[in-house]
Amino acid sequence: MTIAAPYDRKAIMTAAWEIVRKANVALYGFRVIMRRALKAAWANAKHRRTMEALREKQEQASPQVSRIQESIAALEGKERWAQTDYARIGVLRAALRAAQQNGQVRQTTPASRDRRVSQST
Repeated sequence: MTIAAPYDRKAIMTAAWEIVRKANVALYGFRVIMRRALKAAWANAKHRRTMEALREKQEQASPQVSRIQESIAALEGKERWAQTDYARIGVLRAALRAAQQNGQVRQTTPASRDRRVSQST
């Protein structure tokens, strides 16, 4: 289990105070504004960390996996699907599973075996 780096609490508090300064404290009260600002600042920090992790994961993925994921995202973003779209999404999802499994198998093979296989071919 890996331990994630701690959040930058100073940046979170700074972001929360920026929100408080922009808000109408006289109308809603300081406690309400500060509570909402802290919730928003923490949510933004967690979202940023999640997006960074996702970006790193996508960078480590093979180009084939990235291409298939982009095709699936484009297809899922359509407003209306034709009958061919339903068939295509099934094929793309199966290809994605196969490509991900192929990438996992390739990553788990020892380096010495890779050298022997590449030398014999």
